[in-house]
Amino acid sequence: MLITLRGQAILCARTINYYCFKYAHTEGLIHYTEANKDVSSVTDKGPYPNDYIDITFEKKSPLDTCTEDTSYVAPYLKPTFNFAAYINQSETLQQLLKLGVNLHKLEKKRNVPPFILRLDFEKDIKNHILLFLDRGLEVRNIADIFTRNPFILKEDIEDLKVRINYLMYKKFDNAMISRILCQNPFWLMFSANRIDERLGYFQRTYKLTGNEVRTITCKQPRLITYSLEHVKLNNFALKEEMGFSDEDVKSILIRKPKTFMKDKEKMCKTFDYIVNTMNIPQQMITEWPEVLTCREFRIKQRHLFLEALGKVQYDPKLPNYISLLSLVSGKDSEFAVDIAKSSLQAFNAFLKTL
Repeated sequence: MLITLRGQAILCARTINYYCFKYAHTEGLIHYTEANKDVSSVTDKGPYPNDYIDITFEKKSPLDTCTEDTSYVAPYLKPTFNFAAYINQSETLQQLLKLGVNLHKLEKKRNVPPFILRLDFEKDIKNHILLFLDRGLEVRNIADIFTRNPFILKEDIEDLKVRINYLMYKKFDNAMISRILCQNPFWLMFSANRIDERLGYFQRTYKLTGNEVRTITCKQPRLITYSLEHVKLNNFALKEEMGFSDEDVKSILIRKPKTFMKDKEKMCKTFDYIVNTMNIPQQMITEWPEVLTCREFRIKQRHLFLEALGKVQYDPKLPNYISLLSLVSGKDSEFAVDIAKSSLQAFNAFLKTL
């Protein structure tokens, strides 16, 4: 009985071996060679001299076999640059360091280190410094401009003079020009014609006077060189989605120009919470447009804390009035103590319950 079962098992194995061999050769999948060492063998020897079964097959992998040396392969690392190796030999680096330029930040900027090392301090940098000093900028301001926008040193000094003279022609005084350049180091990368077009756009679109144009320019110099598509999108949101009139939008622009640089979706969420949850009249937002530049969750946290204390009172005609500006301004400690008349510990404990 044992031999019979053994014989049946051998016969079954031989049948499987036959069909595997036939199918593999038909499909061209398996190659039996004496030289092929990368094989697995299943061998079963029974009590009979001719019952030897040898099933061999090639190991398959979903990936191609790699025969090349890959020991040199390593993760990609961004190229690094260090001014320390050049500081002793480079007068330019030494002078920039004395000026207060942050070389550590410069060496991290793309394409900046080779550009800086090619500059000659006397020919390429000194005149830029003198020009800025003449316009009332302090040394620390000049250093900050070079740190944030080193490629301004690429601009021809005569072109820079023309762009600054344009501002003077438009009745910007030295203090205004100094603020513009400090707040927006990329301003002078724009030609006088492009700046004129941008200022003209704001003046025509919002019917601004010359003084009002200068006001928004000095309050937020980056707005003038900002994406006009983004400005137009926020303008549409203020008018069509929030329902502000043309006069309201103009007032918001003059009071808080940064509103036109904020993310539209976030601004709409903030507006929705203020109007529909806090029940603040739209006209009050026009008077305090700073609330539109504040994050929704920050307003929500502070409003709910005041609500828990029973101190929600945004009507200026009633006692214990809390202005929207004070709601969104200052640090949490200042809000908790000065506005909510509580403590920072109590405010933080309340936030954990939200």
